[in-house]
Amino acid sequence: MKRFFTFFALLMLILSTVAFAARPTKILGAGRGVANFRLPYHQTSDIKLSKDTTYVLTGWYFIDSLYKITIDPGTLIVGDKPSGGTIIIKRGAKIIADGKVNAPIVFTSEQPIGQRAPGDWGGVIVVGNAPTNQPLSATLEGGFGTVPNSELSLGGSNPTDSSGVLRYVRIEWAGIAFAQDNEINGLTLGGVGNKTVVDYVQVSYANDDDIEFFGGTVNAKHIVTNGNIDDNMDTDWGWSGTLQYVLVKRDSLIFDASASGSSNGFESDNMGSEPWNVFPRTSGKVSNVTYIGPMSDTSSVVNSHWGNLGMLRRGTEFSCYNSILMGWPKGITIRDTITQNAAIAGRLQIRNTSIQTKSAPITASISGTEVNIPGFDAVAWFNTAGWGNLGSTVRNNGAIGLVNPGVPFTDKAFDPRPTASSEAVTAGTGYKIWGLPSTIDSVSYRGALDPSKPMNQQYFAGWTKFDPQNVDYTLGVTAVNEVINAIPQAYQLNQNYPNPFNPTTAITFVVPTNGQVSLKVFDMLGREVATLVNGLQDAGRHTAYFNASNLASGVYLYRISAGNFKQVKKMMLLK
Repeated sequence: MKRFFTFFALLMLILSTVAFAARPTKILGAGRGVANFRLPYHQTSDIKLSKDTTYVLTGWYFIDSLYKITIDPGTLIVGDKPSGGTIIIKRGAKIIADGKVNAPIVFTSEQPIGQRAPGDWGGVIVVGNAPTNQPLSATLEGGFGTVPNSELSLGGSNPTDSSGVLRYVRIEWAGIAFAQDNEINGLTLGGVGNKTVVDYVQVSYANDDDIEFFGGTVNAKHIVTNGNIDDNMDTDWGWSGTLQYVLVKRDSLIFDASASGSSNGFESDNMGSEPWNVFPRTSGKVSNVTYIGPMSDTSSVVNSHWGNLGMLRRGTEFSCYNSILMGWPKGITIRDTITQNAAIAGRLQIRNTSIQTKSAPITASISGTEVNIPGFDAVAWFNTAGWGNLGSTVRNNGAIGLVNPGVPFTDKAFDPRPTASSEAVTAGTGYKIWGLPSTIDSVSYRGALDPSKPMNQQYFAGWTKFDPQNVDYTLGVTAVNEVINAIPQAYQLNQNYPNPFNPTTAITFVVPTNGQVSLKVFDMLGREVATLVNGLQDAGRHTAYFNASNLASGVYLYRISAGNFKQVKKMMLLK
């Protein structure tokens, strides 16, 4: 019987290889390779992508103004890592990526299973003609304009502009940093108008923010994000749209480890620098958000680079309603005078929202030359009678009353629905009271998920993948197979993640047969500093965690020995 299953697994591998070889591949952009890194290529005609072909995104691939890219449901687009493949929809152009629940459109890494990482390719960028508070000549961040023919200006005077459709779309392993605070996100929307459809979108393992809104009026619904490095949602430059039904799950080992890095839940500015009171103001409204941060309870210890659940600053008038925000070491901070004045005047609102954090859930803070407004008490403001907010003091995760939010997204036990007796169900919402725009649905519960439906009927069912590291795309999107439990065919030692790290990192390895495995860490002088694994391991994929809190910054080596297989890789501890 065992011999039969071995033969069957080998046969399936051969058939998959043959099918992949027969599947057509087409290059989009300047071409593969480091010689084409960030090299602009301008598409100056309409183009249509078919689900029968795998498309390789290379360099900076621009869809120029007045042209359109149409992507069939079930289409696979992979990013070429050496060239930093990025798709950019310019102002006046359109993307029609209208997938289906059983045939989503997937933008992902070209790297093989087990070797994918945030930043494997650039990301999806859409800019439009809707208003921002920047000059029309302003260039989107990400390094655009630094090489010839790569200018990317955004915004205009048309709030009802359409840049197309993003529906049933997955974006995985994206985000390339051009420089500190000048990065490409998983999905970037700049000056995008409210006739653009952004609905049912998942962003996984982005190297910067999951989604950033640079001005514009675009609305979005049914969003899922997991495993990114920086902020989940970033809004600035006068974004005034709405956002509803957002499920976020963070991984405690994945965060912004750069010297000035701070991984927040949501971050909202009006401007990045003074003067902060320019118009239009960032005044977007979000509702029915469930944010689950890196801490499974208040006794958890996470890296100091984990920041705030929410950072409201620099003149924003961002508002949040009917949401569940939990699991961060620090809460929401309302920073600087102009932002606090917006809160006092009711232009910045938090209503019917449940918060849980390890330290103060709501604070006022300062930055630069700013000072707190005398007498402004953020806790008293949050607790204003009739606003329905809960959680102004520290409490544990269990107080929120979700079914099982503490395990990873990839664990089948993960269940972030509110229980029937939880405050998300019983404490009320109040849509009519706050006069929310018609683009936000009125529902009877807080958070992203409907407590009356099972997990397989929630909005993310059927089209999302929560473990994109282990999804086999060799046959395309509609034939994907998550191979978590498959018998591996060869030994493998993967690059640690995150890398650089501080102080904890994960090392994944694969063994094809049961046997003795040794995984050790050494310094550059060859001295052993840690033994992570030393014993019998079953065939399959395994993850070991290395905590270097007692070690100095520098390069370390990790070595695996299993049967006749030996391999060494480098990693960097950066404190």
